[in-house]
Amino acid sequence: MKNLYYTLFNILFFVQTIFGQNVVITGNAKTYAGDVLLWKTYTDQITFSEKVLAQSKVDTKGNFRFEFTIDEPTVSFIHLNVFKGILYVEPGKNYQIVLPQKQKKSKADELNPFFKEMEFFIRCVQIDSNDLNVKIKKFNKLLDNYMANSFKQFKGQVGKTVVDSIIHLIEKEFSGAQSEYFNNYKNYNYAAFSLVAYERNKEKFIDKYFSNRKILWNNTAYMDLFNTVFNNYLKTLYRNPKGKAIPYNLIKLKSLTGLKSCLDSFPYLHNDTLKELVILKSLYDNFYKDDFPQSSILFMTDSIQYDTDVPEIEKVAENIRKKLTTLLLNYPAPDFKLKNSKGKFMSLSNFKGDFVYLNFCTPNSYSCQKDFRTLQQLYLQQYEKLKIVTICVCDSYEEMRKLVKENKYRWDFLYFDNNSELLKSYNVRVYPSYYLINPEGKLVMLPAFPPGEASFEARYFDTLKSWKRELLRREQEKKKQQSLGNH
Repeated sequence: MKNLYYTLFNILFFVQTIFGQNVVITGNAKTYAGDVLLWKTYTDQITFSEKVLAQSKVDTKGNFRFEFTIDEPTVSFIHLNVFKGILYVEPGKNYQIVLPQKQKKSKADELNPFFKEMEFFIRCVQIDSNDLNVKIKKFNKLLDNYMANSFKQFKGQVGKTVVDSIIHLIEKEFSGAQSEYFNNYKNYNYAAFSLVAYERNKEKFIDKYFSNRKILWNNTAYMDLFNTVFNNYLKTLYRNPKGKAIPYNLIKLKSLTGLKSCLDSFPYLHNDTLKELVILKSLYDNFYKDDFPQSSILFMTDSIQYDTDVPEIEKVAENIRKKLTTLLLNYPAPDFKLKNSKGKFMSLSNFKGDFVYLNFCTPNSYSCQKDFRTLQQLYLQQYEKLKIVTICVCDSYEEMRKLVKENKYRWDFLYFDNNSELLKSYNVRVYPSYYLINPEGKLVMLPAFPPGEASFEARYFDTLKSWKRELLRREQEKKKQQSLGNH
């Protein structure tokens, strides 16, 4: 019987280790009563794409509870209007947290898609000194203070001896630390310090900290250092005689095998997974520069995504492609799910089969008010296959409904619902902003002409004719394939 219990215990432990353990986060924040809060993490720390771990509706008394499963220590966070709270969570732990009082963004901040939140470490109640958050906060404070004092004292000339003495002093504060995550966090911060202070041999540095080490996908210190060291690194490599064939393989041949072979010339990049990650990071950094054509970058990103056998690399490649093709002509327009003036939720799929003349407007803008009158006239002309959609950036849903009702606007108005991510994805910098999306949901005008310009009408009809020609070509190609199949 004892052996049976022992076996069952081992099976349970193995299952928890493989499939992760629960994390529970609770607290009370009365100022958020009625709000739905989202607890998030990053899907990767190259693009910093986010995913929701759990959500909780704050009850009338202010209580909330998040529960999710993780299999290793993970950085997580919550967006709170003007704040972004950070919490390092560990499998199997419960956290009772304190959130700051709810603070709304100013009107100017609300309309600014590039508003930067204030980041802070979330305070936990009844937490012991061995908690990962306590250690990281203490470590960050010590290292920042020592670095600042050293650079000030030595006028920026900080050598290896000084760095080693600082590391020794900090390590005395954390003797006996057992957390693998925290130890790696310390070591890669020390490495970053040495890189800033005295380390000049980049190849030796990479060989020491990356070549023969496993990739720490979730460790923020490791990934911060990786992003610094390998920023646009292919450009550095192809300037070396050993890497002169990199542009040829990337641009001309579009060969992933050839590109990897070029990197084999650098012994410190022998690890295949590291090699793929370095390539992806460089492609991502270079997309809006002039070194490589965007088409080659997208092709190589796809090649890595479909060729790799490493799930984390596949996810990074997928996220990079998604980020790079967002708001790119002839690629899918960013989707949304927003409530219209009649209370119905709408997304781009609701307009499939028609061109969407999408615009972002705010009722407080004189230019938007003037364009509303022109859009009304455009709507009444009923252009073939053209739907007008206005995403209204205003203080409240009721404000939008009142605007539509009082002016008897008849096209679709959608309330942006404080979705700053949507404004970012469409790169909305001014109001009004216009886009034309084709019947397959792809951007075909970016930006589109405003409705008051005669150019819009001419360009739209040209685009419509091109679309009809494309449909005809596809139909003829389909018939041709069917005819060949019958023979």
